[in-house]
This record gives sequence, C-alpha cells and structure tokens, in this order.
Amino acid sequence: MARLWRFIWLTLAVAIVGAGGYWFYQQQGVTAQESTDSGFTQLVTVQQGSLSADISVVGQLEAVQQEELAFDRLTGTTTLLTLDVTAGNRVEAGQVLATIDPALYEQALEQVQNNLLEAEQNLADLQEPPTELALAQADQSVAQAELDLKQALADLAGLDDPEDVSDLQAALKSAQDSLALAQLQQPLAEHDGLAKTERDLQYAIDWNQRRYWDVKALISSGAANLEQTQELDTIQEALSELPAELARVQSQRQVARQTAAATVSTAQAAVASAWESLNEVQSGSDALSRAAAQVAVQKAEVSLQAAQEARAQLEVGPDPAQLSAAQNALSKAEQAVIDAQADLDGASLAAPFAGTILQTSSAAGDRIGVNNIILTLANLTELRVVAAVDETTIRQVETGQPVAIAFDAFPGQVFSGEVLSVPLQGTLQGGVMVYDVPISLTGAESLPLLVGMTANAEISVGQAENALLVPSIAVQSSRGGYQVLLPDPGDALAAPQAVPVEIGLTDGTYTEIVSGLNAGDQVLVQLSAATDSNVFGFPGGGIPGADFGGQGRAPGGR
Repeated sequence: MARLWRFIWLTLAVAIVGAGGYWFYQQQGVTAQESTDSGFTQLVTVQQGSLSADISVVGQLEAVQQEELAFDRLTGTTTLLTLDVTAGNRVEAGQVLATIDPALYEQALEQVQNNLLEAEQNLADLQEPPTELALAQADQSVAQAELDLKQALADLAGLDDPEDVSDLQAALKSAQDSLALAQLQQPLAEHDGLAKTERDLQYAIDWNQRRYWDVKALISSGAANLEQTQELDTIQEALSELPAELARVQSQRQVARQTAAATVSTAQAAVASAWESLNEVQSGSDALSRAAAQVAVQKAEVSLQAAQEARAQLEVGPDPAQLSAAQNALSKAEQAVIDAQADLDGASLAAPFAGTILQTSSAAGDRIGVNNIILTLANLTELRVVAAVDETTIRQVETGQPVAIAFDAFPGQVFSGEVLSVPLQGTLQGGVMVYDVPISLTGAESLPLLVGMTANAEISVGQAENALLVPSIAVQSSRGGYQVLLPDPGDALAAPQAVPVEIGLTDGTYTEIVSGLNAGDQVLVQLSAATDSNVFGFPGGGIPGADFGGQGRAPGGR
C-alpha cells in the first residue's frame, strides 16, 4: 500500500511540475530561457506575497482510552476459568470480564489475616498495663529470692561460727515442724472457698451455653415466645462476663497454690539446710564447704537482683526494643494483608472504564501467565488520529496547530482537529526516526469509524505575510544548507552563481526566503531530463500528500 501511494504522489508531482513550469513561463518575467535535449532552464523573479504552509501526513485512528487487559498479579501460570465477553460487546466500568480460580489467593489472604491478628495481640499484650496477678507473682519471686539469700548468708555465717549441736538439733526440729505444718496446709489451698466459686462459675458457664443453644433453636424454629427471645440477650451478657470472672478466680487459686507450694519448698529447704548445718558441725567444716556456701550466696544475690529488675520492669512498661519490633511486625502483617487482598481482587479481570471489546486473545480453559493479554478494551466514544511525522518535519509541529483530516473509508469528507502534543521520543522505522503525533478529531461523531482506519491529515504549520517567495524547484540542498542559482549580470553565457539562502515556510510550490535574496532578484530554475523523484527540489526531499481542496502543503511528512 505504501508503494502504491508513493507511485500516486510521484505521478501527481510530475504533472504539477509540468503545470507549474508552464505557469511560470506565462506569468513571470523571463529574461533568459533555454531548452535543450538535456533539460530546461528559466529565470524567475523573487516576489513578495503571503504563504500558508501545511504538512501532509498519514496516521491511524485510535481510541483515546484503549487498554490491553491481563492478569498482572499472576505468579507462574494458571487456567483461565471464565471469559464472559466477545469482540463487539459493550461493557461498563467495573464489570467483571474474566476470572481465574481464586482458591489459592483466598487461602493466602486467610493466612496473612491470622498473622495480622497475632501481631495485633502481641502488640496489645506489650502495651497493656501489668495485671494484679502479674504484680503479685513478681512480688512473690522477689520475696523468695530474699529468703534464699538470707538462708545462704546464714549458712555461710554458720561455717564461720558453728553453733552448738544442741542448737542445731533444735533448729532442725523446728524446721521439720514447719515443713509438716506447710505440707498439712497445702491441700487446703485446693479446697478453699475459691474452689467452690470456681466450680459454680464453670457450672454457670456450661448452663448458659446449653441454654443459649436451646433458646437459639426455639427462635430459629419460630417457637420462642417474647420472654425467651429477651432471655437470649441476658444469656449472651452472662456469657460475656462469666469467663472473665472465672479467669480471675482461677488466677487467685493459682496464686494460692503457688504460695502454698512455695511455703512447702521453703520449709523443705530449711530442713535440708538444718540437716546440712548439723552434719557439718558434727563432721567439721572444710574449705570445700565454705567455697560452696560462698557460691550459693552469689547465686542468691544474682537471683534477687533479677527478680527485682523484673518487678521494676512491670512498673515502667514494655522494653522499647520489644515494642518497636512488635510495631514493625504489625506493619508488615498489615501490608501483607493489603497485598494478599490485591492478589485476590486480581483473580477477577474488571473493565477499568466503559467501552467496547475490540478483541479477545484467550479462551476459557487456556493456560495463561502474567504476560498473556486476555482482551483489548477501547472507549469508541472518544477517538483521535495518531499521525507519523518524520524527523525532518517534526520540528515544524507544535501543540494546538489546526489539522484537516480525511479518511480513505469516507472519501470527500473533511473533518477538523488539532495537534494535542508533540512527542519528545520517536521510533526508528526504515532508517528514519518517526514521531507519533496525537491529533484530536471533531465533527465525525456520526460516522461508523473503526479503530485502525487510515487517516490523511494536513497540519497547518504556519503563515507568512509579505514574504520573499521563490519557486520551490529553485531551492537546492547544499552542504547541510540551501542555495539558489543567480545568473551572472555581466555575462549571460557565464556559469550561474550559487548563493546560500536561509529558507522559512514552504507550501510545496513556493518557498519563503528568510535571508540571502532581495525582492526583484532573479533566480535560475533548472530541470534536467534525469531529474530524480524529488522534482520539486523540496527541502528535505518529501512528496506532498493528499490534496485538501487546494491548500498549500509543506514537504517532509510521511
């Protein structure tokens, strides 16, 4: 198709050259003229006039909103579960178009939600003030450590100043009596008033739970009366309060049991210590026993310090490092939930905007990955033309320039638009850098336009008033610039002089001379029989595009 258009343009160019040469011959002052078998030469006077320049380019019709949709949160491959649309279907924004199996994503979301609950609980535990039970246990640990240190110091002192055997025997008897009393009192901790309260609370919880489900069943079957319906609220309130009370009573019983056990342990230690002291006195103290007693004192001191620090920590609150770590863990868990929810949402492919399905690239049951395009969606209510402009012409294009647009599919109809933006980056096509220029389209709303249709566009790139004008065929490219040929004023037979010029706008027939010539100067136009396809001598070597009612055109558009 491109070659066919180039052939048509070339044919039009040759025809215009012939017509233009004849017109110049009739209309311009000709002071010298020569026609030979090798070509044609004439002089043309530089004149002043107005010039309107256009760029003729070819583009394609595109939707402003068009997107290729895929499951972009996939990892690996999966099976396309459903595809509910086909080409030509109209869809609304947010409408689900295709799905994959969400089971794995649902499981992942449930797992990270559980992790989030755990992280929230860990942080809450650190931030929660210490309970009475925790403080009581810490106090008990401190008291036990103090008692152990006192006993260790007493044992060490006993080695330095042994007591009489009778005193040690009395101390042993007293320790044994204390142990017997502690062992007698220990079972009572299991059967005190708190034990009955615990049993009553547990019974109350069990009864309310059974009653809850009985009343619930009556309500579900419609057999419940008003009193039973109201009873359900009372039961629920009781079930919300009783477990907390049960936990409190159980904690108190635990403290009592621990205290009784500690008393027995202390009494047993006292008996053992008394036996040891008596045996040492009876057998005589030695260096090894003294060293062991000193180690026992040191251990007791370390234990007491640790217990005191733990008790103080309950007062000042959580360790900053632990609190920071818990907060970081919570933040990570929250982000993991957000990501998992996005993955689950991504199992459904929804329309990002209202539009028409242009094509589907997959079918239900296909194996797909993250790079597989499922379908293409476009909003056909807002279309634009994207024209290809080459690197020699793009510098003339500016945002806001008016554009006339025609479609091969609708000959004879011309619509309007304007340049929306000028891209800063092009693409290399056939050795030429080409820039895709978006152009708005108005006035074609009633036409059955389709995305991809060929559009011929003429961009109005500028106007010049009172400009110096010469025929475009008189302008030649030379060493990166442009020049024209002037006859030797003193010798008509002498070789013409090449004069460098700076050019401005061109409409394909005329070119504006910015500097290098004056009005009234004569330039030489030469056409050889072997003139190449650039018969106009256009700067840049372009061929004009489709004609829009005789408007001027600038070269260089593709």
